[in-house]
Amino acid sequence: MNNQKNPKTRLSTVIQAKHLSKKLATTENEELLILDDINLSVTQNESVAITGASGSGKTTLLGLLAGLDLPSNGEVCLLGTELSTLNEDQRANLRLGQVGFVFQSFHLMDNLTALENVMLPLELENSSKNIRQKGLAALEQVGLEKRSTHRPGQLSGGEQQRVALARAFVSQPAILFADEPTGNLDRKTGEEIIALLFTMQQLNNTTLVLVTHDDSLAKRCQAHYRLVDGKISQ
Repeated sequence: MNNQKNPKTRLSTVIQAKHLSKKLATTENEELLILDDINLSVTQNESVAITGASGSGKTTLLGLLAGLDLPSNGEVCLLGTELSTLNEDQRANLRLGQVGFVFQSFHLMDNLTALENVMLPLELENSSKNIRQKGLAALEQVGLEKRSTHRPGQLSGGEQQRVALARAFVSQPAILFADEPTGNLDRKTGEEIIALLFTMQQLNNTTLVLVTHDDSLAKRCQAHYRLVDGKISQ
C-alpha cells in the first residue's frame, strides 16, 4: 500500500450514491435487506444529516459512503472515484488525508497521549513536516493544548471527544463522517461538542456527513435525509 499523501481533492460533488442497496445473509436461503435503492448527492462544504430509528441502517449507509464497506448493488463515487473499482487498500489510500471520522466511542489509543493520538493521521500520511506543531495547533483549536501529555484515561468523555475532533481535522480533510458523535455524552457536553464540530467544519471548509438520532441536531445541517424501512427521503 502506498501511504504517500494524496493532493487535497476539491470537487463540486464529493459523494454520489446511485441505486445503493445492502443485503445481509441471515440463513442459507434468506437475505435481510438493510438499504434499498438509495440515491443521494453531497456537495463540497455541505453539511448533511442522516437520521432514522435504531437499526434503520444509518451506520451501514455511512460506512458505504465512506468506502469502509461495499454495497450489494449500486455504486458510490467518493471524491471523484468509483469505489467498486478499488480494493480495500486502494480505498484506504483514497481516504488518507482527505477523509476524517468521529465516532460515538472516541476510538482513541489508550497508550498514547492526546497529542500522539492527534498526530497519528499525519504520521500515516508520511507527512513529516511540523507534525508536532500541527498536532498542538489542532488541540489548541479544541481548547486542550494544556492536556496534550494526558492519556485518554486521564480525560473526561467530553475531553476525549475533543481530542477525537482534533485528530479528525488535523489533516484538513475534504470530508468528515461523524457517527452519533454525542451519543456517549451528557446533554450539555454534547451541545458543546456539536458547536465545536460545526465551527471546525466551517473553518476547514470541510463537507460534513452526520449520522444522528436527534432531529434538532439534524436541523442544523443544510440537508437532512431520513431512513425508513431501508429507503431514504429528504
